[in-house]
Amino acid sequence: MQVQVIIGNAGPGKNTTLQEIQTELASQGIDVPIIVGAAYTTPFFLNQIASHAIAGAKYFLADDCTNFQIKAVLGLAAQEEKSGLPYDLVVHLVRQA
Repeated sequence: MQVQVIIGNAGPGKNTTLQEIQTELASQGIDVPIIVGAAYTTPFFLNQIASHAIAGAKYFLADDCTNFQIKAVLGLAAQEEKSGLPYDLVVHLVRQA
């Protein structure tokens, strides 16, 4: 699993980056919703990533992620094969301002 964390000051720049990624994937015929991390607890957020991966998703996009969520995802990625998630899953996370 690959993780890209998008950080920066509050404002439209971070969200624009995530939307650009979503648009690029859509141009390739890949429909990926943007999840709002702050709407979920960290365990449920991790479950969402796993659920998407099990369903065959290769990308996961999340906006407004808490530091706990980002640390948890990075910890999961560090487990590599032990995580049970596919190595080709790409997770894009935007940190809360």
